Amino acid sequence: MRVPPLAVTMSKRDLEDSGGDGVFTGSLDQETFRALLFNSFLHQQNRLRANRREGQRLAAIAETRRAVAETNDLRAALNLVAARAVEITASTGAAIAIGGAQGQMTCWAMSGPTAPPLGAPLPLDSGLSGECLRSRRTLRCDDSGDDPRVNREACARLGGVGSMLLVPLYRGNYAIGILEVFSTKPHAFDESDEHALELLAAIASVAVADSVENRTSPRVSRSLPTTANIGAFPTSPA
Repeated sequence: MRVPPLAVTMSKRDLEDSGGDGVFTGSLDQETFRALLFNSFLHQQNRLRANRREGQRLAAIAETRRAVAETNDLRAALNLVAARAVEITASTGAAIAIGGAQGQMTCWAMSGPTAPPLGAPLPLDSGLSGECLRSRRTLRCDDSGDDPRVNREACARLGGVGSMLLVPLYRGNYAIGILEVFSTKPHAFDESDEHALELLAAIASVAVADSVENRTSPRVSRSLPTTANIGAFPTSPA
């Protein structure tokens, strides 16, 4: 028996959820109508998952901020931020590099198999790490295989990095280092990862600035950049 078509009036929001772009009034057969309802259901489920994931991320970032504020050990604080960056962005590695007295950056904290080792130098005159600090901007590489800014040899040494995301650390009006995450897969990061990493970078920036100002971790802070050294990368427009 032939099922009669259903008279359906769909709002603009309904059509947007199912791929349309305007108000539609017309007849749909039952199968088409079911497909539209199913697509709308999937869209709503994906949106709920995204909202839930974002809430979990913000809660994890808030917990990281609390834990960092409670420690006087800068290394431990930065390692905690790096580990949380891996967890929140589902990356395969994270590193925090801090500028030194000779105008060089070295890795101060790391987490995951594709992160550079502690103490590894990061060049300022080439690669994305140097560009992030010089430009004082969040940078994202979606595919290291076709991005001319990338040091491909360094990516290979880190275990085949396919994509990365970098955020500068600040102290006042100066860039003092970077927080970066790596993934072995291309296109691993999106805008929500950028936002989360920028919040974590702010937590790391405060930890470094507090250590410089208060010398709360003498063994570590002796080798931190001084105020004069930090001034090599001003954030004011050129």
